[in-house]
Amino acid sequence: MSLSSTTGADDKKPMELIQGLVKDENDQTQKELHEIDLMLEQSQVEVDKLAQRNATITMHLQQVQGQFDSLPREDIRVAYDAALDAQQRLVVMRSQVEKLISDKSHLERQLKIINQVQALLDSGVEGGSNGRSSMATAEMMIQAQETERQRLSRQMHDGPAQALSN
Repeated sequence: MSLSSTTGADDKKPMELIQGLVKDENDQTQKELHEIDLMLEQSQVEVDKLAQRNATITMHLQQVQGQFDSLPREDIRVAYDAALDAQQRLVVMRSQVEKLISDKSHLERQLKIINQVQALLDSGVEGGSNGRSSMATAEMMIQAQETERQRLSRQMHDGPAQALSN
């Protein structure tokens, strides 16, 4: 039996089911948003540390350039390798921060839609309407939200996890 095929007294159960699903989706999205906020905060701290380290290494590299003729090749190589490593790490972390900001934006939009669906369902229940078309619309919106949530989960797993492991 589909949610949109019920009528009359049976409308309350499917509506309650949909409301429960929307509430669960709301809770899950808020949880994911909180996790992204924490990851974003940690990543920003790391970017700040790496930027400071990069500045220190750049100053050291300038000193090495001033003494280029008198320093052993190995010291020069170590200085340039350290500078390259610091720059690469900084770029990776900055791109991770940008991705987290994008993910946060997507989740905030999803949360806004979920809240709108929740308000629509609450008004439909209070108004005592038949709810067939609103239930079908709610089903479609919930399905779209679930698809978006899964896409974001894949992006979060594939992006930052891969960058950190590399």
